[in-house]
Amino acid sequence: MELKYEEGIKIRIDKFLKEKIGISRERVKKLIEEGKILLNNKKVEPSYLLKKNDIIKIIEEEIKKEEVIKPEKGEIDIIYEDDDIIVVNKPSGILTHPTSHIKTGTLINFLLYHTKLSNIGLPYRPGVVHRLDKETSGVIVFAKNDFSYWSLIEQFKNRIVKKEYYAIVEGKFPENKKIVEFKVAPDRENPTKMKVHFLKGKDALTEIEVEKYIGNLTLLKIKPITGRTHQIRLTLSYLGYPVLGDEKYGKKSDLIKRLALHSYKISFLHPVSKNRVEFFAPLPEDFLLLTRKNEHIIIKPYKEEKDGKY
Repeated sequence: MELKYEEGIKIRIDKFLKEKIGISRERVKKLIEEGKILLNNKKVEPSYLLKKNDIIKIIEEEIKKEEVIKPEKGEIDIIYEDDDIIVVNKPSGILTHPTSHIKTGTLINFLLYHTKLSNIGLPYRPGVVHRLDKETSGVIVFAKNDFSYWSLIEQFKNRIVKKEYYAIVEGKFPENKKIVEFKVAPDRENPTKMKVHFLKGKDALTEIEVEKYIGNLTLLKIKPITGRTHQIRLTLSYLGYPVLGDEKYGKKSDLIKRLALHSYKISFLHPVSKNRVEFFAPLPEDFLLLTRKNEHIIIKPYKEEKDGKY
C-alpha cells in the first residue's frame, strides 16, 4: 500500500497515518519501528514531519482497521451546511464523537446518517477538527471532505479560528476584562482531568469578560485564545469561580442539571471561498432561565464576509 502526502501542512507521520488509515498511533509507531512502514523507501522516526509529495509505503498489507462507526438517525440542529462544511448546534449531554468504549448515540453517528464527512479521523473522529465536552452545548463545525479538514486544522493551529463562549459561574467574578495565561498538562493523579502548571505543559490563554451579575452568580463571555483540553473549565476553577454544575472541576449544582458552558460563536475562513464566516448558537433555555432572559445578549445569524465587508 502506498500513500502520497499532498498537503502543504507539516504533520507527524504517526499522527497522519492514525487519522488516514484508522489504526492506533501506538500501532503505527510499532510498524514504523519494525520497518513495515517506509518513507521514500527509507526508515524514519515516528516523529518525522511529512512534506508535500512524500511517499509512504506500508509493507504490511493487512492493516486491520478498527470497527466502522454506524450511522444513526437522530435529531441534528443544523446552523449551516454546504458541500465542504457542516455547522451544528450541539445539545448538552451527548458526545461529539465515539470512543473505544462508547460507539453509539454521538453527534458523529447522527451526522453520518445525514451526510458524508471527511475520512480523516476514521473510525471514531471522521471530519472532526475540534470538539466540545459532552455537557457543553453550542456551535461546532465539521469537515465534509479532506481539503476542508486540512484547511480548518491549519486555521486552528495558526489561531485564525475565533471562538466565543458563555459560562455561568459561582460568585461575583471581578468586573474588569482580563486575559489569563498559564501552562496546562494532564493530571497524573486523574488522567481524565487537566492541571495548571507553570514550568511545563502547553500555554493556555483565555480572555474573560463579565456580561452580567445574577445574584451570587456571574454570566461570563469567554474567548479562548488557545484550544487546550478543558481550558475554560480549568481556568475558571483555578481562579476560584468554577463553572456552575461542573462536577469535574467544581461541584454539582441544584440550579442547573448540566455544565453551564455554551459555545456561542465560531468564526473562521471558509475553506473554499476564503471569506471569513461566523456562526452563532442561541443560548439554550436553561441558560435563559438562569439569566432571567437577559435582553443584552443579542442572538445573531450566520454571516459571511465578502469583499472585506459583512
